[in-house]
Formats: sequence, C-alpha cells, structure tokens
Amino acid sequence: MNSLLVASSVSCGCSMTQSLLIAAVIASLLLVRLFFGYAPSKLKSSPLSAREQALVEAAANTFFAPGGPIPLSGSDAGTLSYFDAYFQRCPAHQQLLIRLLLLSTELGPLLFGPRPCRFTRLSHAHRTRFFEEAFSSWLYFRRLSFISLRAIMTMAYLANPEVAKSMNMHARRDPFGLENAS
Repeated sequence: MNSLLVASSVSCGCSMTQSLLIAAVIASLLLVRLFFGYAPSKLKSSPLSAREQALVEAAANTFFAPGGPIPLSGSDAGTLSYFDAYFQRCPAHQQLLIRLLLLSTELGPLLFGPRPCRFTRLSHAHRTRFFEEAFSSWLYFRRLSFISLRAIMTMAYLANPEVAKSMNMHARRDPFGLENAS
C-alpha cells in the first residue's frame, strides 16, 4: 500500500510540474495576445501607446461609422489627433484616469462580452453591442466609463470643421451676449 502511495505521489509531482509549465505557457500566450500585436503608432510623438491609439480609433469608428449619415468616419474626422491633444492638456492625475478608461474599454469584452477578446479585435457589430450593453448596464462604473468615452469622442468628432459644417453648426463665442453687457 505504501509503495502505491509513493508511486502516485511521484507521478503526481511530475504531472504537477507539467501542469504548471502548461499553465505558465498558456498564461504567457494570453498576455501576449492581450497586450501585444497592435499596429504601429500613427502619432509618433504622442504619449499614447500604440494600444491606446488603436482603441481610440476603434471607438471613434464605432461611434461614428464609415458610411453613416455624416460623410466622415470617426478616424477620418481626426479624432485621434484631437484625443491626443486633449490628453496632453490634462493634468497627470486625469491622464491616469483616461488611461484606465481606455484600458477598461479595451479589456471590457473579456469580462462582459459579447465575445471574450479585446475590444480592438471585435467586429463593428460586436463593438456596437458592447457599447449598447455598457450604456444600459446595472454597473454604475461601466455606464460611467461608457458616457465618459462617448463624451470625449463626441467632442473630438464635432471639432472637425467639415463635420460641424455638415451638421450646420456655427461657433458662437458669446452665446448669451455677455461681452457687450455692462
């Protein structure tokens, strides 16, 4: 009986080592798949990483899709350049919050679906579904993240003069007439 226990413990030790090695390899592959494999940065001198830039473009094209009612897509309207300039104007603590917003959006589909992969790898339909579910989520911070990202993307999109012109928007520097008030 003791020889049976010794034999099983030896074989378990060997298979435990193999299991740990396999788990480590799988974890490494998952980390590489999650955090690497992005296209090179479009804005070379930007403080935003290639991953963050890819996410901004993917989100912009989800909110403002090519072929939509306005002729320019989110990336065609220069949302990435606007986002980058906005990010650089923010203080360091807000930059950290923006980075966390981008990271939570990129990894959100792993937790909430519609498919267990990063946001930038989803199809346009799945990205749209992800945002729709975030908009109506019972989790306050998920809704807040969606609204925050949507607000920044909308500011970036509307900052494009061609978009503003197609929406018949005109800048009014003094909408309440306060400059001439005594």
